[in-house]
Amino acid sequence: MAANTMPIWTGTAKASSVVISAANTRSDGNGTIGTDIFLAATIGSNAGFVEAIEFLPHATAAGTSTTATVGRVFWSTQGSGATTSSNTNLIREVVLPSVTAASTSAANPAIAIPIGRAFSADAKILVTMHAAPAANTAWVVTVYFGDY
Repeated sequence: MAANTMPIWTGTAKASSVVISAANTRSDGNGTIGTDIFLAATIGSNAGFVEAIEFLPHATAAGTSTTATVGRVFWSTQGSGATTSSNTNLIREVVLPSVTAASTSAANPAIAIPIGRAFSADAKILVTMHAAPAANTAWVVTVYFGDY
């Protein structure tokens, strides 16, 4: 039973991040969590609301360019192991351009995806990117959400 029912609002604000470190060339939800599809957030036992998701380039060496790719966001009932198209559904895609991460002269703004929807209890938010990251780079994904 939801903790806040009239009006409904999130009772606990949360943020959760994950580093996408490998490619998944599929958009149907198939993958292995932690290998090519990554767990970005877990909604609480009373359901919850996802406000937005941000992708931000990351580099371990200054002046390194990321690989241009497509970032994908899924909701799933799976939190570990293999995912399939029957338990994982694509909800958004975004173009992730090639940018110079860890630049000495230009900042890279986060690429924000507004979600603005409620999710069922214990739902999982998973993320992928289509192309493998360049050496010394990755995309960090942060989910801003709240549990009811």
